[in-house]
Amino acid sequence: MVRSFKFLQNNQEDFTESILAEDERSGASWIYGRIENLDQYEYDILTEYSYGIHPFLNQFPDGFIVTILSITGPNGRIHNDVAQYEDGWGFDILNDLMTIEWVRFRYGN
Repeated sequence: MVRSFKFLQNNQEDFTESILAEDERSGASWIYGRIENLDQYEYDILTEYSYGIHPFLNQFPDGFIVTILSITGPNGRIHNDVAQYEDGWGFDILNDLMTIEWVRFRYGN
């Protein structure tokens, strides 16, 4: 079963409502993270390879929001919180092998 996902933008006005709405909780989603505030938290930066975004997101529980630093496609195109391309992804985000750099926050001691 392929879960849906939603790309959340930092300036989305209905951010909280969209996360809490039942119809939006069909899987994990992601938001591009900024690293300037990470010194306030304990975290690890991980790099994973995934054939499409769904297998990556499926490792997280429903409603979870993953902080992604970058997604790099097989064509070498890097997508992050500052890179925007007129022609979109430039690769198939649902099926192509991509490199995902993301933040895993540490909880507890």
